[in-house]
Amino acid sequence: MTYSQDISRDRKGLFLFMVDQSRSMNKEFCRDKSGRAVSRAEVVATALNGTLEELVNRCMRDEGVRDYFDVGIIGYGRINRPEFCWQGALAGRRLVPIVEVANHAEIEEVEIETEMRGQVLVERLSVSRWLKPVGVDSTPMRAAFQLAQATIEEWIRANPHSFPPVVINITDGMANDVNSDQELLAAARGLSGLGTSDGNVLLINCHIAGGDEAPVLFPASPSELPRDPYARLLYDMSSELSARHRSVICEVFERDLERTSAIRGLAFNADAMALLKLLDIGTRQAISLSLSSETDADMDDVPADSSDLDGEELRIEFAESFDAP
Repeated sequence: MTYSQDISRDRKGLFLFMVDQSRSMNKEFCRDKSGRAVSRAEVVATALNGTLEELVNRCMRDEGVRDYFDVGIIGYGRINRPEFCWQGALAGRRLVPIVEVANHAEIEEVEIETEMRGQVLVERLSVSRWLKPVGVDSTPMRAAFQLAQATIEEWIRANPHSFPPVVINITDGMANDVNSDQELLAAARGLSGLGTSDGNVLLINCHIAGGDEAPVLFPASPSELPRDPYARLLYDMSSELSARHRSVICEVFERDLERTSAIRGLAFNADAMALLKLLDIGTRQAISLSLSSETDADMDDVPADSSDLDGEELRIEFAESFDAP
């Protein structure tokens, strides 16, 4: 279980996002610079759209977007069962090749405020959108895990030797389609127990709620969690991340790698910046394994650092556009 398989057009990767779309996602998460209340659903949609745009950018080469990944988005809460929730031309699709993701973005003009030498400057930017903010009904998270499991089982049969699928689940609360925590834990482990020849599915959970408590991001042990049974449940549901993930997380958060033997893919009580960091690290490491392993010429196209400067600037602007929750 090495998590070392290179990602290429012959051995694609898979990112599957699970998004809570229950009624509680309409609650205020924070306020923007103008003082407008921003809902949890808005923050998640903005962050996830930015992540998809970043994935497209990282697959871009001179001849266009290369088909390195399949991508899916499962929403749970808009109706009483989970469903794939692509918008626009991709509506009704399940897993979509990154080339088609790039070709079917809805382009929107937005204004970004930045402050320079005491002056507020307004810049208009074109951003890509695939997901809209939604908060409607209940939280059928167990059923969402089951849909993800069935989808990934089919994908693994077609891609048995690829880098393992990465699943990122973003939620603000408990599932209401279970009678016990153990039922939800079993559903999560049924998903993370799947695997390719290169390792098991990596399941990363992100809990967002706002509030005054500091976020816990990529904990190494349960002792780092608040005294909250739900925090421990999410910890137990989350995968232990690969050595490559652990190395980058320790570098980013200035942790001692030699003393950090294991890290879980979890953010609890995440603010906007923690959500962005989780999405970035959860998707970046698979990409940085080596996107273009087919030829030496391809390798010349791959930046030494897989993070994109423009994408990083946009992530900072996104996070700074909100006040701390």
